[in-house]
Amino acid sequence: MNFSILLLVSLAVSVSSITNFDFSGTVKCEALGRWCFTIRAIEVDPISNDGLVKYEKCSVGDKLVKYAMVATPEDNDGLLDNTFEIALEVRHNCSTSSEKTITTDYVNVPMDRAAYSMAMNFDLNTNTALPQ
Repeated sequence: MNFSILLLVSLAVSVSSITNFDFSGTVKCEALGRWCFTIRAIEVDPISNDGLVKYEKCSVGDKLVKYAMVATPEDNDGLLDNTFEIALEVRHNCSTSSEKTITTDYVNVPMDRAAYSMAMNFDLNTNTALPQ
């Protein structure tokens, strides 16, 4: 009996699909001097968000920076959950000397989807995110 359960679990894991994620867009900051930002793609969970990939950059003089990230493929989101809840989080020091954070609303992505792309533009001066 235990062997049958182990075989079924192994089979279920082996046929699960893998989802590829990529993220792109622009980050705008009209600050004078040097400014920095970090974008993290996260998989939102009730206890702790999982980081998928991150992009860090500092800029002097450029008011618009393009970003692109490709995450390591994901194959599950835990027990009894058949969707990934994907969001972007940006930490920056554009408009003040203190760090600010922007987090987009999450998007439900079915686990059986082969690929998902999210394109998002960030205006750090107003702390807003706009889909491309």
